[in-house]
Amino acid sequence: MNFHHIPWEPVLLGVFKLLKFFGLIPGAIAAYAVRRFYQRRRQNRAISGWPATDATIHSGQVHSQGFRSYWVDLTYTYFVGEYRTGKHIHRFHRKQDAEEFLRKVNGQRVRVHYDEAKPDTSVILDRDLEMIALMSPQYR
Repeated sequence: MNFHHIPWEPVLLGVFKLLKFFGLIPGAIAAYAVRRFYQRRRQNRAISGWPATDATIHSGQVHSQGFRSYWVDLTYTYFVGEYRTGKHIHRFHRKQDAEEFLRKVNGQRVRVHYDEAKPDTSVILDRDLEMIALMSPQYR
């Protein structure tokens, strides 16, 4: 996924308005819901009309911020006229779950949807990644 096409200013302004209106904790919860809404909306748009191809997950890193906030930042490549690179972020509440997920999906092939007008813009659906993680052999 290419983050350069996302209009961050209106999103951040909306987050700050939510924090101001609701307070810090409810505002943070509302901001999380807004972020999830945009992620689902982008994925639904990809499902509705974007063509798909296979991608290979090449690497990933587990990141953390605060208590119970972990995410895996995946890097993948796919071919549409030429090789292209994308990123996908998948969130977790436990570091152990994030590390296990990364071990399961690293090196795997996954379906990626891309914008035909801008092939560098791509999306991996969460459900596709979760299916790969479920079907992967267990590592010990």
